[in-house]
Amino acid sequence: MTTQPTRILQIVPRIFPDVDGVGDYSLQLAHQLYNHYQILSDFLVFRPNPKLRPHVDQFPVHRLENHTVQGLLNRVPENISTIFLQYSNYPYLRGKLDAPMWLVDALKVLKQRGMRIVVMFHELPTLRYKQIRCPNFVQRRVSRGLAQVADVVVTNNVAFQQTLARWTESLVHCVPNFSTIGELGQVKPLAKRQRSLVVFGSSDRTRVYRNNTETINRICHILDINTLYDVGRPVEWDDHSLNVNVVRTGFLPAAEVSQLLAESLAGIFDYRRFPQNLAKSTVYAAYCSHGLLPICNGSELKSQDRIMANHHYVVTSSLHEFAQPSSLQAIAHNAYAQYQTRTLAQSAAKFAQLIKPVTSAQNTEPEESNRLQSPPFFLREQVKPD
Repeated sequence: MTTQPTRILQIVPRIFPDVDGVGDYSLQLAHQLYNHYQILSDFLVFRPNPKLRPHVDQFPVHRLENHTVQGLLNRVPENISTIFLQYSNYPYLRGKLDAPMWLVDALKVLKQRGMRIVVMFHELPTLRYKQIRCPNFVQRRVSRGLAQVADVVVTNNVAFQQTLARWTESLVHCVPNFSTIGELGQVKPLAKRQRSLVVFGSSDRTRVYRNNTETINRICHILDINTLYDVGRPVEWDDHSLNVNVVRTGFLPAAEVSQLLAESLAGIFDYRRFPQNLAKSTVYAAYCSHGLLPICNGSELKSQDRIMANHHYVVTSSLHEFAQPSSLQAIAHNAYAQYQTRTLAQSAAKFAQLIKPVTSAQNTEPEESNRLQSPPFFLREQVKPD
């Protein structure tokens, strides 16, 4: 007799045909959960594209047209055991001061109906004015409410984990983001790669170029780069003063991005907006998973999630200190090795455990009195409030 899969409902802001980081993450996770753990995802899409189809691959897709408690309740299919909210707050808002507490109320009702509530926090809300960032207290009401109603709270970096632990009595699990454009089981050494530098990501990658021509030229000189690939939706920037060939690929399918990263020497990112949250960057994860040299634009970020400057990535300001091929290869190797603790397979294993918890007798995860101070390793890091 064939065992019926466990059915869950993933709530996402967008999904294919939209290009959306959280949607891509959720879909890849859905494949892994189904193929290895018999957990079948339905998707409920908060901002559905007019071209959205009833299925994405083998997964049923539902539209959320009415953003109210009853509107959400009406869209939950039968035989769903777990609601899995993939929460990145901004796509769920209708305005900067919007606070959709109805979403919290809807999850409360579903919890009362016996469904398990899992909330993955991809972001925590902030306000930004020029270079100043501070908490967005209006929208944090929603995040706090979601954390409090959830049976399981998950996020992707320790800084968010620490904040969430102050909002809920539940354990807060930390599952760093995996690469959403693929992973390589074997990678080429830097010496056998093309002399190319990749700038990959969303429109935010313009921060790499802004008033930064001299630095990019210096990087290309030190690493003997002959080609810079700009990968992503077209953005405006001036490349006339660069001393290398520039190829603007525009948007590429994941498989083509993966192939490019597999052959390139280095990839550069700029995460100064989120100096404590590098573990949530799928761009950094993509660089690490493909074995190229990750380069951080600007100054080093805070040591976090066991990711250390000039050990798991090199900082542009100190690149000259690591110019020896052996030093660069060591950093690329460290980044690739550390990524093996946060792969798609590792992430899915953790989520499967949270969606379908085993009994205490079967659970091999050791109990710890203070998981925040001494976590055993990334995918088991949890925080319990004081």
